Amino acid sequence: MEKQEITPQPELKTEELLSMLSTVKWEQGYRFTFNGTEFYINITEAEALAGVETETERNKMFGEPAEYFESTYVKGFDIYLHDTIPEADRPKILFHEILEANLQDQGFSEPEAHKITLAEEEKIFGRREKW
Repeated sequence: MEKQEITPQPELKTEELLSMLSTVKWEQGYRFTFNGTEFYINITEAEALAGVETETERNKMFGEPAEYFESTYVKGFDIYLHDTIPEADRPKILFHEILEANLQDQGFSEPEAHKITLAEEEKIFGRREKW
């Protein structure tokens, strides 16, 4: 008899995440937990970004407008955000970064976590536009 590999199912908790987004503060050093994963928010302020002429240069110096990395502050992830991201886009961006990082914490690879997150994001927010 052949052994079949069981593909792990992600624990998404999207309703819980959507509900929580209204309580997450867009401020430097804000800490919170989602689905067992701790997060720490780092904000790059507009003044720091202002002196850089092109988006490419800005991304080289300060990273993408939103990204996450293994944390140096908590047992989880730091989310790096530019405060120039429009307020209307912030819930969608936070949803994406939080869910993708949490999926990696669940053991999914970065490409798998990204693919799952994009599918969930599209279901909830519609097709992604460039930020």
